[in-house]
Amino acid sequence: MPKIIAAAHAFPPHSVSQQVLKETAGRIFAGRVSDLERLLAIFDNSRIESRQFMMPTQWYLERRTPQERNQVYQRQGLELIVEAARNCLAAAGCAAGELDHVIFVSSTGHATPSLDAHLINRLGLRPSTSRAPIWGLGCAAGAAGLSRAFEHCKACPDHRVLLVALECCSLAFSAADASKRNLVASSLFADGAAAALVVGELDPRSGPAIVATRSHLFPDSYRIMGWDFLEEGMQLVLSPKLPLIVRQELPRLVTGFLEAHGLEPGDLAHYITHPGGARVMDAYRDALRLSGGELGLSEDVLRLHGNVSSVSVLVVLERWLAGNAARTAGHGLLSAFGPGFSAELLLLRV
Repeated sequence: MPKIIAAAHAFPPHSVSQQVLKETAGRIFAGRVSDLERLLAIFDNSRIESRQFMMPTQWYLERRTPQERNQVYQRQGLELIVEAARNCLAAAGCAAGELDHVIFVSSTGHATPSLDAHLINRLGLRPSTSRAPIWGLGCAAGAAGLSRAFEHCKACPDHRVLLVALECCSLAFSAADASKRNLVASSLFADGAAAALVVGELDPRSGPAIVATRSHLFPDSYRIMGWDFLEEGMQLVLSPKLPLIVRQELPRLVTGFLEAHGLEPGDLAHYITHPGGARVMDAYRDALRLSGGELGLSEDVLRLHGNVSSVSVLVVLERWLAGNAARTAGHGLLSAFGPGFSAELLLLRV
């Protein structure tokens, strides 16, 4: 079976406390959003202490064109994915020349050629390295990228696949947008990059095995999560119904997925979960009837970095691989929800 060998992250240098961001949002939205004091409580209830951004806070308070924002995505974003990829390869003890395939996932900027082409050149990969850029899967893309790496390595058991994720969520923020959803987004999302190495079963390195994967698209649920594309840039779509959907649908999805492999939820020893937000974490815990510290790693990533979309689940994966849990025999569930509205599940085995 394909194996996950390593994961690593790279965060931009501008780290800001949630309290400072709350005060900044209060100044930006003062007199423009009704019931502002009540709405600002979302910063206090977010369970986030700090977040990292591509640019200094002041940069976002000035009017920026979509072109200016996308230039940050392309330039600073490229440096982040190069750093994350190098960190991952170093952790895996894998030379760049050993890679056969690169998967790049992102939803918060545009580049053609996509940034994975630049990454291949910067890392000195073989010109024959194949690549697959995937755009638009949002928070689910980290998990979906692992699934695509699994499929590649299952078909080519001697191959090594590097998955790289980049999200610059802050570039969608506009100080001119006085909508409540812009205020909500400003309390939750952040920037960063991450990478993971998946290898086929013929590779001698050891790591948790990917047993199976599953994708699920909920019919006619397009407005649960995503982007609207406006003249001034991207505007978040995020429905308050999302936690309810997780509570209602996750038990059936997980049970059906596990049953196909002779397992049930009680057999799971590990949870590598995208930390979408405090309410999503609570919904996930309720849906799977978790009562202990099963989601501790996800809560930590949320607290220290906020929601970094596709990057977050790979940072949780990195922490899991670095801890004792990844050396404890048993099955694990890696999962994330994203635009579509969709779910991505992976069954792991230590």
